[in-house]
This record gives sequence, structure tokens and C-alpha cells, in this order.
Amino acid sequence: MSESSQASVGQILRDARVAQGIALDDAAARLRLMHRQIEAMEADDFESLGQPVFARGFVRNYARLLGLAPEALLARMQGAPAEPAAVSPADQPVSHSWLTSPWLMLSLLGLVVAVAVPVVLYLWLNSGVGDGSTEREPVVAQTQAARAAAPAPVAEPAEAVPPVVEAAPAEPDAPAEPVAAAAPATPAPAADSVLHLEFGDEAWTEIKDASGRMLHRQLNPAGGSVDVHGQPPFDVVIGNAAQARMTYNGRPIDLKPFIDATVARFTLEE
Repeated sequence: MSESSQASVGQILRDARVAQGIALDDAAARLRLMHRQIEAMEADDFESLGQPVFARGFVRNYARLLGLAPEALLARMQGAPAEPAAVSPADQPVSHSWLTSPWLMLSLLGLVVAVAVPVVLYLWLNSGVGDGSTEREPVVAQTQAARAAAPAPVAEPAEAVPPVVEAAPAEPDAPAEPVAAAAPATPAPAADSVLHLEFGDEAWTEIKDASGRMLHRQLNPAGGSVDVHGQPPFDVVIGNAAQARMTYNGRPIDLKPFIDATVARFTLEE
């Protein structure tokens, strides 16, 4: 005890380092200090370390690295101010090398996530291209010309035009009042809304109507276009949305506010 109480701060630091088998260069690397700064602390040459606040910070970190109590060593430093140092250069445990730096690890992790997310999303969107897109094409392929050619489509009740159109007056002398009275009993599917999409590049689309029925689900080629008819609201998913243009009942729709990464997801109301 008497020898340790008479030993200088630098001697205590040097003896602790040697006892733990830590080389001078290793201690400098772990503290992120220069070789001469470690030698200056072990030689009690604190003036060469700059301002007292910096010298105290260096000694504090060196003592912590060696498992010593820094307060006892700081109290023995000649000319040390009574108040504790405001900021120490390294309050957190110092990594052994730049390869283990937390900032480097976070940067690498962010880079991996930025690359992986678009790839996984693209693969997921294209995974269902062959899962029955040919079965759903007839629903979407219905055009205005096909509707005009079939004024009374009996074979497809779900897509039938309103009874008001089918119930054309068979009797010329029949009054107009019965036709007007029968109209309220007919649901409103007559006012089908139309979504028109054009694709500047290959893009995946999924569109559902108000009942949740899938109206359109396929990978669209570059330069293609498609018209989708149904009852709003529509749930719409468009991959590679930056290369797509949409109109809703003739009104252009700006897709930019809905794009997250490369995919746009939104609901179109009436």
C-alpha cells in the first residue's frame, strides 16, 4: 500500500498495463490515441497532452481500460482542476478496431436492407404471374365494344345491363309510369366505373371491386394498356408505379403520393 501511494500516476498506469500484458501499441489503438500520448501519460508528462481538461480525459479513459479507479488517479494529478472534466474524448467502451465500429455496422446493415427490400418485393409481386392470370383475363378483357354488341347479356347475369335498358317498352301504348316505378327495385350496378391504365414499362397490377372480387391481377407488358370496369371503391396495387399512368372515369389520377419504394397501394372511392 505504501508503494502504490507513493507511485506517480504514470507509474501506476504503466505497471497496470504491463501486469495485464497489454502492449503500448495495443493500448494506443484501443484508446484511439497516438503512441506518444500513451508514453506521455506513463511519464507523467501531462503538459504535452494540451489543456488540463484533455489530459484528465485521457487519464480517465486509460484508467478505465486498465480496470483502475479513475477518480483516485485524477485526484493525484498535479495542477488538476477541482471540478470534473466537462467532456471526455471517449465515454463509451472503445472498439478494438474500425471493423467493429457501430457506425460501420449500421451503415452496412442499412445498405443491405436498401438492396434487399426492393428485390424481395419484386419477387413477391411476380410470384403470382402464372397462378391463374389467364383465368381472370376474360373479366378484364371485356371492352366497351363487347358491351355494345350485347345489349341484353343473359348469359352473364353479374355483368348484365340494368333492367331498365332490357325492359324496352314492348307495347307502344304503354304509359311511362310503370317503367319509372320498376326502376327503384333495380340495384345501382348500372353506373360501373372505369379504370384505364397505361404502362411505360413492365408493371404488376391487382384491382378489387367493392365486394372484394378480384377484377384484374397480372403482369402488364411495357407499352400495354388495360380498362377495368366495376363498382367502387376499388382497392388498387400497382408495382413499378412510376412507369404507370391511370385515369378514373376519364379523370387523371396522380400516383406519386401513393408510391412507397416502387409500389403504389390505395383505394379509389366513387
